Amino acid sequence: MRYLTSERAAKRLRAALFSLCAAMTGAVAHGAQMTPADNARIARGAYLAKAGDCVACHTAPGGAPFSGGLKMSTPMGAIYTTNITPDGETGIGRYSEAEFERALRKGVARDGHRLYPAMPYPSYAKLRDDDVQALYAYFMHGVEPVKRANRPSDISWPLNMRWPLVLWNAVSSIRRLTAIKPTTTRCGIAARILCRG
Repeated sequence: MRYLTSERAAKRLRAALFSLCAAMTGAVAHGAQMTPADNARIARGAYLAKAGDCVACHTAPGGAPFSGGLKMSTPMGAIYTTNITPDGETGIGRYSEAEFERALRKGVARDGHRLYPAMPYPSYAKLRDDDVQALYAYFMHGVEPVKRANRPSDISWPLNMRWPLVLWNAVSSIRRLTAIKPTTTRCGIAARILCRG
């Protein structure tokens, strides 16, 4: 009987040690996912988001940063900015990098609907690929997720139809600038974003 109890205790101890090691390995692996390069990309994204003043439009008075809800009045009715926190249900947490890039540069949301041009995607179309990657890294890993549903616009039918935005995009000639040399300084990058969009 004493042998069986010792055997049971040894099994429990081994199981506990195995669980502890697995948990520690998982924690180390999770922590190892963020490399210094990742952290630098997130910091650059934060810098670009600040230069672009994303928080000004995507934060309602008294609201959490980037959680949307800011009312923008137009002659056709009000629109409300969207939640761009990494919340998976109400924000952009489920966006892939390609989907984020498409929304940022082309004004097309993850589900395929067109964004109103209050979102300055014609200007963001000029960003370099590494700028877009840095912004994506920042919004996915440097911003606190906030569960706040997006509010539909107050624009009534037929003015709320979004298919004419395809024509508007064609007329506004969305195109990217020639890539800036990698040696461009931070001041040069900021000047380009602030002056050219």
